[in-house]
Amino acid sequence: MPVLSKRLLTRFFRSIGVGGLATLTDLVLLTLLVSGLGVHVRIASIPALVLGMFVQFVGNKHFAFRDRSRKWVKQGLQFAGVELIGFAANAMVFDLLVTQTPMPYLVARCLGTFVVYVAVCMPLWSRIFKQPEGA
Repeated sequence: MPVLSKRLLTRFFRSIGVGGLATLTDLVLLTLLVSGLGVHVRIASIPALVLGMFVQFVGNKHFAFRDRSRKWVKQGLQFAGVELIGFAANAMVFDLLVTQTPMPYLVARCLGTFVVYVAVCMPLWSRIFKQPEGA
């Protein structure tokens, strides 16, 4: 396997791992707020999503892309922009899958999210985070 492909594949799988951790963080905080503290689920969803997005940003910056630049605010805003684009793309792809195919909605959610991740989020994140010298 060529070196470039191996690096891209490594970055891809690291980013997927970060996404899993971000999702777990989101779900744990949501559960703690709702079941542990009695916060209404619609209210609790907001800080849980924000914390998950923060974990996704920091994890991708440091672990998946190994970006050590100090452009936290600029990159954070760009990352939030990508997340908004990803949200819209996920909504459109999900709608397309559930209205145009007999696919069950949970399968459609997983497939659609993966397609948007690969086609939209990962390529745009690659533009946000600086690659280390020699990478």
